Amino acid sequence: VLVKLVVLGLIWAYLHHFIAGVRHLWMDATHSVTKEQGHSSAVATLASSVLLTVVLGAKLFGLY
Repeated sequence: VLVKLVVLGLIWAYLHHFIAGVRHLWMDATHSVTKEQGHSSAVATLASSVLLTVVLGAKLFGLY
């Protein structure tokens, strides 16, 4: 169980880093980001990485 928790933390770190990288690429490409857009995209990044981690964590712990 301890190893699975460590793996789950690594999964979250990877997903969050990947999604944040895509977010920054989008922001660099469009050059039209306001403070509000930056905040909302940061919240979306965090929410999507947590959601995907929960889905993959359920698979990791054998829930489906």
